[in-house]
Amino acid sequence: MFIPLIFLLIENEDDRQFFESIYVDHHRLMYAQALQITRNGQEAQDAVSDAMMALLKKIDLLRSLPCNKLRSYLVITVRHQAINLYNRKKREQPMDDTVLTAFPGADRVEDGLMEQSGVERIKEAIALLPPREKEIMLMRYFREMTDEEIAAEMGIRAVSVRVHLSRARKHLADLLAGREGME
Repeated sequence: MFIPLIFLLIENEDDRQFFESIYVDHHRLMYAQALQITRNGQEAQDAVSDAMMALLKKIDLLRSLPCNKLRSYLVITVRHQAINLYNRKKREQPMDDTVLTAFPGADRVEDGLMEQSGVERIKEAIALLPPREKEIMLMRYFREMTDEEIAAEMGIRAVSVRVHLSRARKHLADLLAGREGME
């Protein structure tokens, strides 16, 4: 196991040993948590390193936590770091143009759908979506609900709403693009 160089930043020998013991005792757990989210070994290790850097500032808090709470705190910290890393990597990737190319000149999928198909065709295509996607699209675009309102009504997190909306828009665009050749 690789011991991070961040331990060299800790001046107090007692703190350094405590922090190293946390790393040695919990590295596998933190790595497994990060790997579940990132699905990439190097990114998971980066998330663990980022988490350790964040935890470095909270060494006094870590000392005061009982073992089970310390473990939970570490897991939550590494999960947040892994999610942040995953989202940052996702934002850095170039956007997939396949959805937008179905509607030339559109800056956004919704704008392209409105320009190309008209509201009635969109309603017909929405009716063909799976129930959850249909429900979320109706709440967002016809009832004009926010992510938070949709999340509360559906009993899910707001971040999940955004994921479901993204999938639903792609599915809707695929439906509309596929139906264009039939008319």
